[in-house]
Parts: sequence; structure tokens; C-alpha cells
Amino acid sequence: MTRTGKIRVRLPIVLILAGLGVIEARLYHLQIIHHSELAEQARKEQVRVIKTLPKRGTIYDRNLEKLAINVSSYSLYARPKKISQPEKVAHELSPLLEMESSTINKKLKEKKVFLWLKRKLSSAQREKIEELHLPGIGFVEESKRFYPQKELASHILGFVGVDNQGLAGTEFSYDKELKGQGGYFWVKEDALGYEIPFTKRILQPLIPGKDVILTIDAIIQSIVEQEISDALLETKAKSIEALFMDPWTGEILALANKPDYDPNHYFDYPVFARRNRVVQSIYEPGSTFKLITAGALLKEKLISLEDTIYCEGYIRVADHIIHDWKEFNRDLTFAQIIQNSSDVGIIKAASRMPKETLYKYICLFGFGKKTGVDLPGEERGIIRPPSSWSLTDFPSICIGQAVAVTPLQMVNFLCALINGGKLLKPYVVKYVCSPEGKIIKENKPQVIREVISPSISEKLKKVLGEVVNHGTGTKAKLRDYSIGGKTGTAQIPALDRRGYLQDRYIASFMGFAPVGSPRIAGIVIVKEPTGVYWGGEVAAPLFARIMKRIMPYLNVPPEES
Repeated sequence: MTRTGKIRVRLPIVLILAGLGVIEARLYHLQIIHHSELAEQARKEQVRVIKTLPKRGTIYDRNLEKLAINVSSYSLYARPKKISQPEKVAHELSPLLEMESSTINKKLKEKKVFLWLKRKLSSAQREKIEELHLPGIGFVEESKRFYPQKELASHILGFVGVDNQGLAGTEFSYDKELKGQGGYFWVKEDALGYEIPFTKRILQPLIPGKDVILTIDAIIQSIVEQEISDALLETKAKSIEALFMDPWTGEILALANKPDYDPNHYFDYPVFARRNRVVQSIYEPGSTFKLITAGALLKEKLISLEDTIYCEGYIRVADHIIHDWKEFNRDLTFAQIIQNSSDVGIIKAASRMPKETLYKYICLFGFGKKTGVDLPGEERGIIRPPSSWSLTDFPSICIGQAVAVTPLQMVNFLCALINGGKLLKPYVVKYVCSPEGKIIKENKPQVIREVISPSISEKLKKVLGEVVNHGTGTKAKLRDYSIGGKTGTAQIPALDRRGYLQDRYIASFMGFAPVGSPRIAGIVIVKEPTGVYWGGEVAAPLFARIMKRIMPYLNVPPEES
């Protein structure tokens, strides 16, 4: 065989051996040198680790009525590397997800291993999407927060975000207890991205959230909301706020703001509707604040309820003239001054004490600081120190102007006035318990301090009863139950200048029942009503309608006339 022939015979063998050598070198490189790296990459392609959120604890009212629960929902995810035709997939998903096709397409082209397309879908949406058999698309079952009574107690409950994190109300302030602890599991997928059955493995188990039981009574809450909703339509007011408490414990029994919102769709409502104005908004209280002046004078023994003061209908303070709502032009006892809400009488009586004394009692009754209620965003109000008061500030503050308070502070103050003089810490959560029912945390009545004596408290209760029987609050009077309280009518301060807005008022009534042994205390505040705006004409009848329904529910026996 010639040399050329030998080369022709050997060349294929050499090439084959060289090819085998390259293959062996490549296999050595893949299987030995980069084995760990490639094995991990393959595992990542086949195994998907998913974080799951625990079910939040249930929120109940004091009678174990469910106010916030969980329902099943389905969150849609995508694995972009498994999707070869993102435009087609986006086009098919668009109508089912109610999203723009371009938005979905952009997501599917992201260089991510895993991403959420849309969270918290219904079972019907899930079924329709699964019928499409789209590669790289899958679901994770999650729980979704649901409020079965919709708007009821919405400002107490609050709402949660897409990851079930508390964003407002009790959901926020007790988020740590409610949310529980998340878990992890992994599943294996085939080459097309479909989950391989029976490969799910739990890495970290879920720990469900704890349950929260509120002090709120859903029946009382419902009564209050129905009545103030009707009043909002009737008065064409900007808003109405209401709060009712147990004066002996500090438990909040009902808290309502109208307009309000449905926490199932909180994102559809403006910020004003979602704001818990009872706790988070301040206002000038007007004549209801006169009770602080009265309490301070009585506690300091600077006046008695029988002392008389001449009320001529107006009083000059520096270069200002303050008018009574009507010209009395006669002597009134201090009790009658409170009953008839005489500005002149209160200012003259208050002149018996230094301004520092009034400021001391304003602070003692809890104004100018937070009450410590277990709801988020509480306002402290505006109470300026005496060193900054002008000549007109002292008389103005005596009658409830030049100060700013929250409705919660006012009711908490009223409770101290009628429960023997004890200022309490208000609260909205009665206790927290495990899913098995074991109480883990419990809130109990907490006395902050004693502000007035029990004897002064008893005297003021009787005077406030006469406000309703014969004073400015007669429209709060009920036939079968004794009501005590105080009316308030205040102008709204201008924000861009000194003084007050014209023809814009806040009407309020702060009261309790029964007078002899109070079971419940509260306030209704009607902001910017159309037409009649006096507290005794607008707020007092509303308070009476609420109490007429609540008293029988609380099993309070009718009183003899």
C-alpha cells in the first residue's frame, strides 16, 4: 500500500480518536470540574421554592361575631424562561386578568426565574386560566382577607395589603399577633414547566395567626352607623363622627365615621373616607369643653353650683365682645349657667382662677396628649401653654375655642366626669387568643389618675341631667330613660387667616345614660350641617335616637317618669 493510501486509511481513525478525546475532555469538564455548579443549575430549573403566607387570625366582636375572616384565593405566577411566546400568552391572559396585554407582555419578558402576574384571583378566574394550558404559568393557593359585614366597623377593623400585611385599624396595630408566620415548600417541575405530582415538600410549616376579640359590640355599632347614616342624608353634613364607651372600663363599644368605606375594596375610596376621624382628626369642641372649666372651678372650691352670676348677654374682653346665644339679663346659678350654656357666665366664673389652673386641669383630663388607645394614628390635639395665651385666649379656651381636641379625648373626659372622677385608658381589643382558644394577651381597665372627687362627679351628673330636662339639650330627652349631657356649637377656624369661616359650624352632643348609674357614654359630632346648625337642634336629637335603641338592647329597665 502506498504512503498516500496509508494516510487515507489512518486519517479517519485519527479524526475519530481526536473527536472522542474532545468529547471525553468535555465530559470530564462538565461532570468532574463543573459538576456541582451544573447540578445546582439543573436543580434550580427543576425545583421551585415557594413562600406561602399564613392565614391571619380572625377578628371578632365582644360577642364572637366574626368581623374579619379569610377566604381562599389563587395567585398567578409566571416563569418567563419557560414561555417561548410571551405575546401570545399575554394576549390570552389580558381579558381574564383585566390587565393590558402590553403590561403582561413586559412582565413576561423580564429576566427573572419567577414572578407574580396577579395576586388574589377567584376560583372562577383560576379555572378559566387553567383551561388555556399555558406553559410557564401556574397558581399558588393563598388566603385573602374578607370582611363579611362590609362597611360595619371599617375604621376599627382597618384593612390589609396584597401580602396580608395590616395597613390600618386593628389590622395594623395588632398585625404582629394576627399575621402568624410564613412557610416554605418546594415542588419539582418537568421540562415544560408543569408541576410533577406528589413532589411537594414542606421546608418550613405555616404558623397561623392569633385571633383578636374586640370590645366593640356589633349590634351597638350597627345601631350607631344606621342612625348617623340617616342623619348625614337628612342634614346634608360634610361628615358625622360618633363614639360610645363603657364609662367604668374604658372599653370602646362603638366607633363610627360617615362617610366610611368597604375594607374589601378600600382602594376605591378617598383618603377622607378611610380616615378614622374619631381618633385621627381634631376640631374645636365649643361648649362641650365648658365642663372642664366647671370641673376645675368645683375641684378648686372657687365656686359652688348654687352661686349666682349676673349674665347680661355679652362681655367685653380686651377689644373683643363675646355674646351669649341669647340675652338672659338676670342672675343665674352656676348650675343654670351650665344648663343654659352661657358663655358670659362661664367666663365670669373662670375669672376666679388663674389661667395656669385652667391649663392644669385641661392636662389632667387628658387633653394635649394621646390617650394611648390601641388604634393607629392617634392625634394629641392642640393645647398651648399659658405663657403663649393672649388676653382673649383665656376666655376663649374657657368656652371651648382656641383649642383642638379629638372626639376620643372628649368622650374619655366625659367618662371621668361621670364615673367618680377616674380618667381611664380607652381600648378597642378585649383579648388575643390562640386558634385553640387560649388567651394570650388581655386588656383590662386601667386608671390613669383621679381628676375630680366622687362627690363632684355626682353633682355634675345631676347638672348634666338638667341640661337635657330643662336646658339646651331638651331634644335629647327620652320618655323611658334619663339622659345627661352637654350641647356644643362651634365655628370652624380658617386655615389661611385668623378668625373663623362664615356659616360653617360643628354641632355636637356629648352625653350618657342613665343619669343615676351610667351604662354608656358617647358623643355625636355633625360637621357642617346644612341649615340649622345648633348642637341642641341637630346633634341632641340624633343622640336621643341612638340611645332609645341602645338602652333596651343593654337590658336597661325603663325608668319611672
